Amino acid sequence: MLPRNTIFSLKKASVFFLAIPFCFLSKAVLAQEVIDTPITNFIKYNKPVEYKPFPITGRIIGMNLETLKAAVVVNLCTAEIAKADDNGIYHISAGKGDTLAFGYGRYSATLLGIKSPKDKFNVVLMKRKVDALPSDHSASDYEKAKKEDDELYKILDKDAKLEGKWNY
Repeated sequence: MLPRNTIFSLKKASVFFLAIPFCFLSKAVLAQEVIDTPITNFIKYNKPVEYKPFPITGRIIGMNLETLKAAVVVNLCTAEIAKADDNGIYHISAGKGDTLAFGYGRYSATLLGIKSPKDKFNVVLMKRKVDALPSDHSASDYEKAKKEDDELYKILDKDAKLEGKWNY
């Protein structure tokens, strides 16, 4: 006959070894329950706004109200590129929310956001004071230079209208 301690140890061991499969089984049951649970909540996405490009035509002139031949226009959203013809007129397609970038050698690049097909897409390129500020400029220096640039742009735009540059 086995000593009492040995019998007690065997009972513990048998309970332990019998419990191991139930531990794995219980995890499998939980996993199966998760797999079999029906999905009741769906994520609904808003339909994306339909992109409808439309043709855009405009004229690009310089600070001296001269036409800029071969000025470059880039639609930053679609990467479409167009060049102005001999009269400074460009043709490109863009949709609402697109951004057009205008560039010509000696002038600062200009960005134009497209809001609707009825907007005016004529641009005066100029050398901006903001671009010539030193890297350690203050916020007040920037604001002053930006204000001067905006005032000059308004004057040039008004002069272009008076001289009929925007008629094409």
